[in-house]
Amino acid sequence: MKLIHTSPNEITHIEPRGMFDDCLFFSTDEYVMTAKKNHVTYEMEIDEEKIISVSELYNESIIADIMRVMNVDEDDAERMLDGRDSAFDHAGDGEDDWWLQAKQGECAKKMGYEACESRDEQGTVYIVPMFGREAELVRV
Repeated sequence: MKLIHTSPNEITHIEPRGMFDDCLFFSTDEYVMTAKKNHVTYEMEIDEEKIISVSELYNESIIADIMRVMNVDEDDAERMLDGRDSAFDHAGDGEDDWWLQAKQGECAKKMGYEACESRDEQGTVYIVPMFGREAELVRV
């Protein structure tokens, strides 16, 4: 499956830090989320078998982390991890929701997958942990 990512800047190295940890967000169609005139477009090939649906995510340590950070009980943390709830459903904001998306990518990786298929304001999104995988990005 071909996935597309757009960036306001060239990607040369990815570190596991920041708002989205080491996750990049991809789509099957190019869309631009930057006001910058010139953006950089990347493609990446990934086997569909290596993509897990957000609804199938589960990891006890990540659920515990969500409970702590979002100040919610275990059931609510599970609902946020598997996409049934968002941070907005639990008095969170956009940054909290982005943090949850990074947790979904982390969970997919811990479960042995290369990506997580989810939904955001743009539609279907593929959350891909990319630390050490920069060579898989092909600039177009």
